[in-house]
Amino acid sequence: MRKRTALLAVILISALFFGAGIPGIQAYEGPLSKKKVASYSDIKFKVDNFGKIERGMTQEEVLQLLGVPEKIREEHRRHNRWTVHYFYPDGHVVNFKDGLVVGKE
Repeated sequence: MRKRTALLAVILISALFFGAGIPGIQAYEGPLSKKKVASYSDIKFKVDNFGKIERGMTQEEVLQLLGVPEKIREEHRRHNRWTVHYFYPDGHVVNFKDGLVVGKE
């Protein structure tokens, strides 16, 4: 019984790590393309919308609220992990890890 439980745990953790085998979970493919980001250029930054940003939001959800950032910094990490920072006016920054918001400043 213990071996079976341990094996099941290893399979589940592997599936979560690789984003496979569980419906609705996909492996993160990297930052959005410049073309995709540019498609939100008609949306203007508003400080009120910055307050609506929450942990776990996707890059596209942030772009829908805030529009195209003034600057984007992308950092490719080990094990195909990504950290992305969107810089907006007046020092507003949204931080992403593997495509999801992890914080804002």
